[in-house]
Amino acid sequence: MESIIEAKIKSLTELSKILGNFPRVKKVVMCHGTFDVVHPGHIRHLSYAKQQGTTLVVSLTCDRHISKAALRPYIPEDLRAFNLAALQMVDYVIIDQNATPLDNIRMLQPDFFAKGYEYSADSLPKKTADEKEVITSYGGQILFTPGDVVFSSSKIIESGAPDIRYEKLRSLMIAEGVTFTDLKATLTKLQDL
Repeated sequence: MESIIEAKIKSLTELSKILGNFPRVKKVVMCHGTFDVVHPGHIRHLSYAKQQGTTLVVSLTCDRHISKAALRPYIPEDLRAFNLAALQMVDYVIIDQNATPLDNIRMLQPDFFAKGYEYSADSLPKKTADEKEVITSYGGQILFTPGDVVFSSSKIIESGAPDIRYEKLRSLMIAEGVTFTDLKATLTKLQDL
């Protein structure tokens, strides 16, 4: 049985049907990122974004497109999606299978695309400018959240490794349909040999 949290995690096609076409009566806000380690800066960013509309969609970069540093992502995509979906302010989560969120933006057409304060410098970074171009092409708006708390997942990760081996094992077991009872039975059989 799917939990309330897991029910928030959708495919792009499912979410497109749920949200409907732009323009909408209920405003949709979309945020995108890696969210490898969810920190206070992320929480404040998402909270501000949620206040700008009715529905908050969080898109996260899939594992294969993360190239920020060695050993990244630190947290596998399914756990990162679950972490975000567990937040009350987040209505839906999608795992972006593309290198950039541009296709997701085109398909979902959020009313607002929220970026962190650090992306609003005098000149927009190329990726942010590309996102803005897609958003404004259909009438959406880009907005920048306040930058009162800026953290870096990379710096947090590089300061010391969390021990998530059991979470990774649980995720693998769920994906493969294996239970601890199955593991125990297999271990017993091996010991009897």
